[in-house]
Amino acid sequence: MKKQFAILGLGRFGSKLARELYYKKRPVIVIDKDKTIIERIKDEVTRAIAGDITDETALKGAGIADCETVIIAESTDMESNIIAAQICKNLGIPTVICKAHNTIHGRILTKLGVNLIIFPEQDSAIKLANKLTSQGVLDYFDLGEQVTIIGTRPPANWVGRKLSDLDLRNKHNITVLAVRRHGENLVIPAWSTLIESEDILVLFGREESFKELNLDITHKT
Repeated sequence: MKKQFAILGLGRFGSKLARELYYKKRPVIVIDKDKTIIERIKDEVTRAIAGDITDETALKGAGIADCETVIIAESTDMESNIIAAQICKNLGIPTVICKAHNTIHGRILTKLGVNLIIFPEQDSAIKLANKLTSQGVLDYFDLGEQVTIIGTRPPANWVGRKLSDLDLRNKHNITVLAVRRHGENLVIPAWSTLIESEDILVLFGREESFKELNLDITHKT
């Protein structure tokens, strides 16, 4: 069974994180008191519930107790954030992650036993989603306009094939910039290069191209 996630509070951070996790095919429950936000995101998550994140009965009814990881993304209302964290810890949720408004807020969450504290200036929703779900892509560099450079292990069906056979540029509009092999870079590799299982491919392209190939875009470098 896939790990279940819940996100409490759907500001920009929480909404982006929820969508990223759902895109990565992770079951994700979201809760926010704003019905408009819930209506907007309901088709992009497993379950969307309008409710108070400080209401223990409502959280239990939403199935929070069955989740392995709960992310409390509401941080501007520190009281709600802290109460929600305390409820989640009391419910015995294995991993509780909280977005903190400031250092003092973070210290309070630490005393509650929160497993991971996220500060807005230190992290982002995509980075956290990647930390929770990454499988394969080793580097990620965002160039803007949805154009990225990533470093990834080759999918199993690429191993033993030549770059010319894969023809990534023509088929998927992806350019192979380099192949890292045994600690060395083969920059602009020849089309005759045979892909090995331990290679790291440095690829340039648009996000949707990587998604079409099910390449998991993970943490920024």
